[in-house]
Amino acid sequence: MLALGCSDGMLRVCDVNNGRVVHQIAAHASVSCLDWVSEDKSATHSRNSAPFDNILNIDITASLPKLSTLPTASAPDSIFASKVVLDSMINSSSTSEESSTIDMLVNGSGDNGIYFNIFGHFSIENIQLPSSLEKLTPTTHASSADLSFHAFIVENQHHTLFILPLRIHFIRRFGNDLAHISSTSTKIQALLIYISDVIGAVLAEWKTMESSLLKPMNSLEGILSVEKDSDIVLSLLETLILGVPNEPLKRWINNHLSDRVIRAWRKASSTAYENIRKLLLENLIPACERAVVHITKVRGLARWRERGVHLGLNPESFTDVIDALTLIMGRAHRLIWDLNKEYDHFKPFIQWIKFMLDEVTNHDSTAEDSDTAIETAKVATYVTDYLHNPTMASYFTNDETSKENSTNLNVLVENLRRLCEKAFRESSDAMKNHLVFGSPVKLIDNSTAKRLHMCVRVIHRETESYLYTAISSELNPKVVTIIRLDVSGNSAELTSCLALVAGFTIANQSVQSLQFIDDEKLMLLLHPRDPDTAKSKAKLVSLEFEKLFAEGAVTIDTRNLNGPICSVSYSANTQEPIWDQCRIFTDEFVPVGLALNGSKGRRVGAVIADDQQRFLVFDLDDDEAADDEELDGDTMME
Repeated sequence: MLALGCSDGMLRVCDVNNGRVVHQIAAHASVSCLDWVSEDKSATHSRNSAPFDNILNIDITASLPKLSTLPTASAPDSIFASKVVLDSMINSSSTSEESSTIDMLVNGSGDNGIYFNIFGHFSIENIQLPSSLEKLTPTTHASSADLSFHAFIVENQHHTLFILPLRIHFIRRFGNDLAHISSTSTKIQALLIYISDVIGAVLAEWKTMESSLLKPMNSLEGILSVEKDSDIVLSLLETLILGVPNEPLKRWINNHLSDRVIRAWRKASSTAYENIRKLLLENLIPACERAVVHITKVRGLARWRERGVHLGLNPESFTDVIDALTLIMGRAHRLIWDLNKEYDHFKPFIQWIKFMLDEVTNHDSTAEDSDTAIETAKVATYVTDYLHNPTMASYFTNDETSKENSTNLNVLVENLRRLCEKAFRESSDAMKNHLVFGSPVKLIDNSTAKRLHMCVRVIHRETESYLYTAISSELNPKVVTIIRLDVSGNSAELTSCLALVAGFTIANQSVQSLQFIDDEKLMLLLHPRDPDTAKSKAKLVSLEFEKLFAEGAVTIDTRNLNGPICSVSYSANTQEPIWDQCRIFTDEFVPVGLALNGSKGRRVGAVIADDQQRFLVFDLDDDEAADDEELDGDTMME
C-alpha cells in the first residue's frame, strides 16, 4: 500500500499492484506532511497487559464463512471485486501477529493540526498544536519504535522552524485494547465500504431490469398516446380479460415485439432478479452478520467497567449500531421475499406476452411455453401491482419519513455509517486526553521549509533515546548539519536536554535529498553544482553518521541556548567523507527525489527521475556496482 497526500486535502491509500484507491481519508485541510510508521514487533510485548486479555484474542469471525467477492459486471469499480483485497481487508484474522502490531498514518495540515489514523481507519482528528507558537505547519515527522514518542519539525508564519516533541501515552496505557479497538474500527469501516458497494451493485442490477422493461413499455405507451387510448394497465387488463388484443396492442406486437426481443427481455429480467437475490443473500446479509460480531465484541469491552470506561467506549452507542445492522438485515430479508413474489408474477406475465405474439403473428408456440398453462390471475396482479410500481422502488426511492424510520436502504446504510463514526469517535476523543506536547526548541530562523532538505529519526539505544535531524540548506547546499538531541526519559523536554551538532562539507556537489536509512546510516542524493561543466554526474551515497559525533562535535545545553540550534558554529569537515556506498547515474536517468524504507524485511529505496514519470527501485542491502551501465538488483519502472 502507498499513502498519497493530495492537493484537495484527501489522503488516498493505493494498492501499488493495480493502482486502485482502496481507502480515502478526508484531512479537511491542505496536507503539509505525511508519514506512515509502524510499531516495532518487539514493542508489542512492552504494552500494558491485563487479566483475560486472551479472551479478546478469540477471533469468532474466523469461524464465519468468508465473504464473497463482488461481481465485476455489477460492481466494476469496487475494490472488493479483487479477492486479494477482500481477504486482506475483511476476511483476514483480526488476532494475527500482524494485526496486533499498530501502524499509524500521520499527517500534518496547514490549519495548525495533526491527524493520526491507526490502521488507516481509526482516526484521531484535528490535534491542535500548541497555540503559544501562533499558527504552525508541520513539515517533517519521525517517531520512536514503540510509537510513544513523536517529533515534528514545524514552521510558523515568520518562517522560523522548531522541533516539537509529542508524547503519546494511550498506546502503553490502553495496552492491547488499543490494537483491538482500532483494528475492529478498521474492519467495520471496510465492511461499510463493502456494504455500500453491494447496495451499488443491487442498484446496477435494478437499472438492468428497468431498462429491459422500459423499452417495450415506452413503445407501447407511444402507440397508445397517438390513439388517445387508455393507459397501459387498462389496455393490458382489457386484452387479458377479453382474450383478444385491441388494434393499438396488435400494432405494438407486430412492430416492436419478436421472439428475439422477448427472449432478451426474459433473460435480462430473470438474470437481474437472480443477481439481486444473490447479492442480498450471499453478500449483504453475511457482511452485516460479520459486522454485528465485531461490534458485539467491542460492546462487551465497553460494558466492562474496569476496561471500557477509560477507553471512552459507550455501550449504548454500539447497541445503536447493532440495531441499525439488524434493521438493514431485516429489510434485506423482506426485499428477497418481495422479489420472489414479483418474479413469481413476472414469469406468467412474460409467458402471456409471448402467447399474444404467437397469436397475432400466427407463430407456433415454443416448447418452453406450450405445455405450461398461463396463470392469468398472476398476470393481472403483475400488471396492476408491479408494472409501474416495481418492488425495488419502495426500497430505494426517497421517502419523507425521518432517517430513523426510513425504509430506503441507502438511507439506512448512511445512518449506519454515521452511528459507527459516532461510536468510535467517542473513544478517539478520549485518547486526545493522553497526548502531551513538550516544549519546542528553535531549529533555524528565517528559512522556509521549501528551501531546506531535512529528515528526522528517533533512535533508541539500550536505555537512551536520541532525536537526529539532518539539514541541508539551499543557501549553503554544500554543508550538511546533523543534530543529535537526547530525548531519554518520559518528559522529552527539548529545552532542557543536551544536543550535539556536527556536519561535513561536500565539494562541488549540492544535496538534492537526504534520508536516514536506519539507525546507523544516512543516504544522500547529490547533484553537481554546475552540471554543464562538471564531469561528475548525480550520485547516491551513504555514510555512517554516528562517526561524525565521535570525530568532532559541539555540545549544547539547550537551557542556555538563546538562538536556534543551527546558528551554533562548529568545525565542519572540509574534506568530502568516505562514502560507504556510491552509485553514479548516467545522463539518461537523472534522479531528483529519494525515498527509503530501512525496516527489516523491507529494505528498499526508490529515486524518481527529473521527468517525474520514471522511478528506480533498488535493494538497500545490495552492494551496488560502480558500473554506470548496469542496474544490478534495480528495477526501472515508468
